[in-house]
Amino acid sequence: MTLLRPAALTAAFTLALALGQIASAQTLPQRKPGLWEVQTQTQGAMAEMQKQMDETLARMPPAQRQQMEAMMRQQGVGMTNKPGTLRICLSPAMAAREGLHQPDPEMKCQHKFTPVSSREARYAFTCTGPGGPTQGEGRVWDYSPEGYQSESTIKGQHQGRPMTTQFKQSARWLGADCQGLKPLE
Repeated sequence: MTLLRPAALTAAFTLALALGQIASAQTLPQRKPGLWEVQTQTQGAMAEMQKQMDETLARMPPAQRQQMEAMMRQQGVGMTNKPGTLRICLSPAMAAREGLHQPDPEMKCQHKFTPVSSREARYAFTCTGPGGPTQGEGRVWDYSPEGYQSESTIKGQHQGRPMTTQFKQSARWLGADCQGLKPLE
């Protein structure tokens, strides 16, 4: 496994997480800062990459897995033993502001947000960056300070080829203590 695969998958998880945060920037309740567990299921282009990463991590010798976990923690992502499940630390500043986390500083994004209710919204985005354009749409529901569900479809390019990925996400707040995990800013 190369380091690019976990980084790419982490970026995809972070982007999907950021999509849930688009909703918090508008009329949905503010999420609690602290440790969050985010379970992501993918279909399409990223699904095979997620499966390969999960299988590789399960086979890693303990010392190598610890090294990988340390690298991911420095990026603000904690690994778990559950496939497709990561932990992140949401800083108080990120929870208090409009929540839009830009996973890649080289990407420029425009967002459209449509509230459906106080616990549901639909969103769309278009981003441009060095890897080419990316666009997506989705919805977030059961949104509360301690959890949410979301689904989205993202279209972009990978190694010059078009790709489409569907994400389903379930997130829950685990507590105020981030257990040593670097907060996402």
